Amino acid sequence: MTHHLTAEGYALTKAKLDGLRSRLSAIQARTDLAPPHRAEVERSYEETMRQYAKELRLYEAAHPQDFQPVAGLGTIPRKG
Repeated sequence: MTHHLTAEGYALTKAKLDGLRSRLSAIQARTDLAPPHRAEVERSYEETMRQYAKELRLYEAAHPQDFQPVAGLGTIPRKG
């Protein structure tokens, strides 16, 4: 179930997504993990990242006045 984010929740979710991207990159570089274990960890991270990205897109769609479209990049926060 997707929860409706607040502005603070949006910022926190964005930070969590960035952290997961960094951790996934580090995991992909590791050579000490068994291939099945690494694949499962990658799948789990990617699933969580998709959920976070979905929540961010829903927030952006619900608050279009706070974001401006950027060609090829989605949206960025408007400077206030």
